Amino acid sequence: MSIANAISNAMSGLVATARGTETVAANLANVMTPGYARRELAIGPQLAGGGVHINGITRIVNASLLSESRLATSAVGDISNRAAFFRRMEGVVGLPGEDGALSTALTNFRNALGSAATRPDDEIRLTEVVNAASALTSRLNSASDAVQAARGTAQQAIASDVAILNASLERVAHLNARISILDADGKDASPLLDERQQVIDRIAEIVPVQEVARDRNKVALFTSEGAVLLDGSVPAKIGFQGAQQVTVDQTVGAPLNLLTLNGTALTSGQMRLVGGGSLAANFAIRDELAPQLQQELDALAFDLHQRLATADPTLGAADAGLFTDNGARATPADVAGLAGRLALNASADPAQGGAAWRVRAGLQAASGDPVGQTAVLNSLAGSLDAVAPVPAGTGAEGEGTLMSRFSTVESRVVTLRVGAEGDLAIRSSRLSTISSSLMGEGVDSDAEMQRLLQYEQSYAANARVLRAVDEMINQILGM
Repeated sequence: MSIANAISNAMSGLVATARGTETVAANLANVMTPGYARRELAIGPQLAGGGVHINGITRIVNASLLSESRLATSAVGDISNRAAFFRRMEGVVGLPGEDGALSTALTNFRNALGSAATRPDDEIRLTEVVNAASALTSRLNSASDAVQAARGTAQQAIASDVAILNASLERVAHLNARISILDADGKDASPLLDERQQVIDRIAEIVPVQEVARDRNKVALFTSEGAVLLDGSVPAKIGFQGAQQVTVDQTVGAPLNLLTLNGTALTSGQMRLVGGGSLAANFAIRDELAPQLQQELDALAFDLHQRLATADPTLGAADAGLFTDNGARATPADVAGLAGRLALNASADPAQGGAAWRVRAGLQAASGDPVGQTAVLNSLAGSLDAVAPVPAGTGAEGEGTLMSRFSTVESRVVTLRVGAEGDLAIRSSRLSTISSSLMGEGVDSDAEMQRLLQYEQSYAANARVLRAVDEMINQILGM
């Protein structure tokens, strides 16, 4: 080997060692950085003159684990939104036996009727009946308002998810182009690859996404159900239009909208193309979960209304009972939203100019005499305790007391909340396991320190070669 070759080999080794040391330093500095992929220096022999040649910097990514991680992220995004909804609704309807529960408000009203029946002449007890009835309507009203507020929140979340999704797809398309240019120029595009991975991870929270490699380090993106999000230079355009406020009478198509894909409206069946992430969960809350709970609340309100109206012998078929639909008699055709409109009959409410004695005598009674009569009070209380079929038009089925129906709704919400939180725990555990495995495939600080020692030894070896060459040249010159 000539002296020139020795110098060339040693210098190429020093350059490679310096680049390798930089790679190790970058790995250690980003050991906890989300989306960062471990780098390794790729080297090979120089074909002419000997020495080593730097072929580039390689990102080490386990594509299979990364794909599983994204699918698990989507699953967690879906169930976490559902669990959060059921937790809010559990707080709205309450737990059986709790002070703020709907069933507790009904129990207080039933107890007030029973107490008044033992002393029908006591105006205080009659007033307590009116107050308990008013509290019961207020609880049903607030529960209905909360359900509709949850639908409005879901509507806003849908708009936010769509905006983030479109912006992220645009960013991936831009990064594809930049990475392709750097790749063609032979430059290191690792930082842009890291950023692209982070952006795709963000997309995965909204919809389940699959990444497919394309030429020049580009990627194409598809949902797990096959919808094309990006395959080329122009990403798909997801559209959504909807007001922030959602009312009880609004359903899909009248006038609530679903998504559009590249300007084409998706049908309910086609919405499965974006199913599985937070976006699908928000649509489920707006269009399925919240409307179902609203229907159950309306059924409770209509059953309460009907029982009290038929129990008062002074009322005609069209007369409003103790509980009214904004002052009128409710009908099966107008059950939707009744829980939010249910109100105490003004004729029995002293705060609205009425008289509490009407609870004792009947809402259409001419006077409150005799003060000792208990027939109406007992009839009202008995109607609550009676086992009866669910009124037609409510969408509910079965027979039972009113209290059993209130408790059934509360128990169902609790069961759904417990089930959703159980699913969330399972899916979160799976995501945590996959994330840990992904981190294990990433930067290992111990392995990096070993690699750093190897580079140090390589640097020392190449430096000794240069030192030996220097001494040899000095000896030659000194001859």
